[in-house]
Amino acid sequence: MKSKIIIILLIVIGALYLGGRYVYYGSLTRNCIYTENKLPIPEQLTKGEIVVAKDAYLAVGKDKEYACLKNFGSIDREIVGAESINNLTIGRRYFTDRGLAVESLKKRASFRVVDVVAVTKHGLTTIDSGSGPIYYLILKDKNNISYQIATVSLGLNKEDLFLSFVDSSQTTNSSSIKLLSPDSFDETADYEGENSLKYTGKLTELSGTYLESTEPQWKKLADRLERGEKFTIIVYIDLHDDYFKEIKLSDNPGERSGQVARIQDEFLKKIPGNLILRDVEKDKWQPYISMEANLNLLDYLIDNQVELKIKTMAELIKR
Repeated sequence: MKSKIIIILLIVIGALYLGGRYVYYGSLTRNCIYTENKLPIPEQLTKGEIVVAKDAYLAVGKDKEYACLKNFGSIDREIVGAESINNLTIGRRYFTDRGLAVESLKKRASFRVVDVVAVTKHGLTTIDSGSGPIYYLILKDKNNISYQIATVSLGLNKEDLFLSFVDSSQTTNSSSIKLLSPDSFDETADYEGENSLKYTGKLTELSGTYLESTEPQWKKLADRLERGEKFTIIVYIDLHDDYFKEIKLSDNPGERSGQVARIQDEFLKKIPGNLILRDVEKDKWQPYISMEANLNLLDYLIDNQVELKIKTMAELIKR
């Protein structure tokens, strides 16, 4: 009787273990919630190159989430549009919290498409995010270094587009730039009968002037700092408390200056001690603070603008 009970317990434990694996991984044998499927490269993409038309970024490092994928998981450079870094929800910390470094990717950098990979998610976690697949273009630069970008990350709106496709078989018009978007591709998943990515040829034509005008103001300031320029920035702190209740400044001069000083001090206390603050000046009547700009400080202010309650930030023009 005892031996039968032991056997039954082992069977139950084994069933629970296998069931748990299947629920989490979507498989009894796979130790990864993702699978990768290499797809044919659309022929037209092999006839040209992809060029950065507006400054972007790279997320550099091995992403632990995809480390279990043999091929895709080995690519340690993800191309990221500026709108993701500028986004309050995503931002630089979305990448740095995953152990990735964020670096600049300058205009005119060029790549060739060397692979297309469909990454599909399986198991329990698809309840929140869906299974996909997500289609990635695998690119290489002139030094044969690999990069990846998902077709859905090419930019949803025309002001977010930043990668152009230059077809060597066609004549180009220097007055306009043809940009890739998710509409440039037609995706067909397995459950629709065929897993494939097709190039539609749809490109969005924009002028260089328009692309420059859509760059965030802080990005233009960062570019100037990278060129070695020196200037002062002014930060306007939003008049809301931690519960988003509006703070009304008093009409009484003494009370008002005290309110403003407390708001400014609260802001400055949130700046880490390793960031350099020079020439800090506080306005007495309004929640303004000016200081000499530096790149690390600017990046921190942008990445933490919600926590710091920054309403606006710009260069201070001294008269």
